[in-house]
Amino acid sequence: MFLLDLQHETLRANITPTTIGFYAVAFLAFIGALIIAENRPGFLSPRLIWGTAIAARLILLLTTPTLSDDVYRYLWDGHVAANGVSPYALPIDSAELDFLDVPVRGLANNTWMASPYMPAAQWVFYALNWVAGTNVISLQIAMITFELGAAFFVSKLLAAASFPSHRILLWLWNPLVIVEVAHSAHIDGWMVFLMMAAVWYTFRPSLLAEDGSGQSSYAWISVVLMAFATLTKVLPVLILPAFFWRWNWWQRIGYGLLTLALLIPAGTRAGWGLFGPLDGTGLFGAIRIYNDQWKFNSGLFFWATRWLNDGDGYTPSPADGQIKLVVAGIMVFVLLLTWWMAYRNQDLKSSLRLMAVPLIAYILLTHTVHPWYFLILLIFLPFLAPSIDEHKNHWLITAPWIYLSGAIILSYMTYFDPNDFREFAWVRNWEWIPTLTLFAISILFSASRVRAKA
Repeated sequence: MFLLDLQHETLRANITPTTIGFYAVAFLAFIGALIIAENRPGFLSPRLIWGTAIAARLILLLTTPTLSDDVYRYLWDGHVAANGVSPYALPIDSAELDFLDVPVRGLANNTWMASPYMPAAQWVFYALNWVAGTNVISLQIAMITFELGAAFFVSKLLAAASFPSHRILLWLWNPLVIVEVAHSAHIDGWMVFLMMAAVWYTFRPSLLAEDGSGQSSYAWISVVLMAFATLTKVLPVLILPAFFWRWNWWQRIGYGLLTLALLIPAGTRAGWGLFGPLDGTGLFGAIRIYNDQWKFNSGLFFWATRWLNDGDGYTPSPADGQIKLVVAGIMVFVLLLTWWMAYRNQDLKSSLRLMAVPLIAYILLTHTVHPWYFLILLIFLPFLAPSIDEHKNHWLITAPWIYLSGAIILSYMTYFDPNDFREFAWVRNWEWIPTLTLFAISILFSASRVRAKA
């Protein structure tokens, strides 16, 4: 893929099929490595696993992000903030920002609206602009560093929960992670780092207590980290029900108050954007547009809109609002179920697995699934695989998500024709029909295990 980028200066447009072909080769190598690691424990040493992972990221670090142009929005936001203007105040194409014009402005997406990124993401954009200006590679390096930091916390949690150490392969060697972080520099690298650090510091006190070291005096760190993760992208809030019983009341209240307090400066400066016209300005203005109008590569949401509406299922329709209400209701049910199950099963392994449950529901039900949206679930995949004392058929639970991490790259076919961005029915079928089939099998397997225990 690096050589492809070197030759054509892009990985998409008419190069997209070749990019996907090389990705498929990498994905098959990834699956082969998993099989070897499972059948020959110790064959892949930690040094080899981490060394190969870092090398792969360094290679893609030399490519220019083209599969996604989000990075140019990040750079623009940081540039605007560094010059004293709130990134939530004005759309990119506003004439009032002409005095700040730089090349990345013309490369950024959705120029008709202000920034959709939350304050904790903006802090990173601002800091990197202060260090390196509008240099793309600074964001790539930062996201690789954060994402490898997340992997470090995953490795510690794997050891604490009695999982084989080589399961870190499920994150470190997954081509989707490498491409979306090292090539595209998605802010999700920062988000998963904060989230997994928060998970570690949430469970660390009890782990210390179990080995006789006493309670940690740094439990508050998990609250701050989780607040920052939520303020990078809202999605980390979905794992909170599995946290609830691990936090005391001051931690729960402190998390809520800190999250709200950190929103106030941005909201009061540029407006909240919660009401009024959908002009994309204000702290939540662009997010409102996203929730109202974005539809891309969805699974169950797509087929629900086709069933309720005679339209094509791709463009916004009146049925979307009804389906989103149903989805919201299902998500509330899943969150409550996770909260209740977390109360009944408070051991580390169960808690880590329960955190994945609302994220699975989100991926299945949401109206937009870009490849990098999947990273928040992939980070928990090492904990869904069988632990040391579990049968190998437990891999059935991970199978849908391993498959989707390979197939979701097909969604980049949307950018095959720069003059006609569109979705292809065959892409959706290849992505979602096997995923949903494997998911149904995993549900049946899980139900049989519950009955057997009963």
